[in-house]
Amino acid sequence: MTGKIRNMVNRNGRYHARLVVPKDLRGIVGKTELRTPLGGDYREAVKHLPGAVAQLQHQIALAERQAGQGKPQATPARYPLAPDQIAHSHYTQRLAFDDQLRNDPRYHR
Repeated sequence: MTGKIRNMVNRNGRYHARLVVPKDLRGIVGKTELRTPLGGDYREAVKHLPGAVAQLQHQIALAERQAGQGKPQATPARYPLAPDQIAHSHYTQRLAFDDQLRNDPRYHR
């Protein structure tokens, strides 16, 4: 028998990704919890769960930014990136910068 999977709930035979919105952000988000439907198949739901949770965390992070506009950020982000995500982000930024330089007409001079 498997254990309970975090951030996944079963409502009437349908699976959902679920995150509770922090109390200080509920006024901005307008909800106490965020949900994303994952479908009725358990295996498919488990497969799509990490992406759905990441999207919900992104919504909460955007609400945090909106709540903290005009204030210096002294605390780290609620959901910091994993090292492989940081590396991927850095790599794509470098590729975009390189592409921008190569498409500049002054590059060939």
